[in-house]
Amino acid sequence: MARKRRRKQLPTEPVEAQIESLTHDAKGVTHIDGKATFVHGSLAGETVRFVYTGRWRKYDEGRVVEVLESSTERVEPKCSQFGVCGGCSLQHQDSRAQVQAKQQSMLDSLQHIGKVQPQQILPPLVGETAWGYRRKARLGVRYVPKKGGTLIGFRERGSSFITDIDCCHILHPRVGELLPEMSRLIDQLSIRDQIPQIEMAMGDEVCVLIFRLLEPASDEDLAKLKAFAPAHEITIYLQEGGPETIRPLESEVTLSYQVPAFDLTLDFLPSDFTQVNSDINRQMIQHAVKLLELREDDQVLDLFCGLGNFTLPMARHAAQVTGVEGD
Repeated sequence: MARKRRRKQLPTEPVEAQIESLTHDAKGVTHIDGKATFVHGSLAGETVRFVYTGRWRKYDEGRVVEVLESSTERVEPKCSQFGVCGGCSLQHQDSRAQVQAKQQSMLDSLQHIGKVQPQQILPPLVGETAWGYRRKARLGVRYVPKKGGTLIGFRERGSSFITDIDCCHILHPRVGELLPEMSRLIDQLSIRDQIPQIEMAMGDEVCVLIFRLLEPASDEDLAKLKAFAPAHEITIYLQEGGPETIRPLESEVTLSYQVPAFDLTLDFLPSDFTQVNSDINRQMIQHAVKLLELREDDQVLDLFCGLGNFTLPMARHAAQVTGVEGD
């Protein structure tokens, strides 16, 4: 019988390092004795002290415990749980610098993975705000009596635990500021330990929350859910199995978003894929159609068209646009 390999104990003493660059997922890159080490919570150009959180054959990982020389791009994170919550990775970096870092990451990937050198690089599209923009999200739910009740939020970084938060600054405020009320609602349900997830879907006007249920709700539970929804101007859907089981708690609602530049309103279901940032989506559509320079006699094939997010705006300018989407 093979003997189990004993996991090596991690060094406990902090290590000083110069951060060379950022990875695509916002980890600082340094090299210790020639070995690549990825450090959470650091920025390019910084000198930090970090502790190891994992060591492998080809690389190691760590977490910042002290910033000795900070980057000019470093800012104070808005969320008190930043660094613990896995929902965000760059709140400690200025929002303009975040855009530059993401663009550089894409260019690096094109060069090193795709072996492609772009001939032209256009300015990135930037949203109106860095906060409260997210309109689609899946939030973990867990009833934890030792924590005082139900936790709702994103999972902790590198863990299956739900982060203990009372507000999320990246979610649209209609949901991001409603987390404590949602938590208290679930605390009152008989199936509070049978709700692993709540999915949010927002249109321009309507907000839907999909409660994933592992067991059917009682009549009393349903009554509490029905009372909660109108009091907080949301619509609740229930999901007791796969996506095909999603149904409204009461009456069906129509989710939609507008694309004013093309005089369009697109309807969608709560389970449909939509872009999480409505402002960026509108900019992206306008920019893509402009770059295409469509003529009235053009015929366009839009593969993986989804709801028609690009298909319908293009149809305003071309002779024919065919959208193709599969299950």
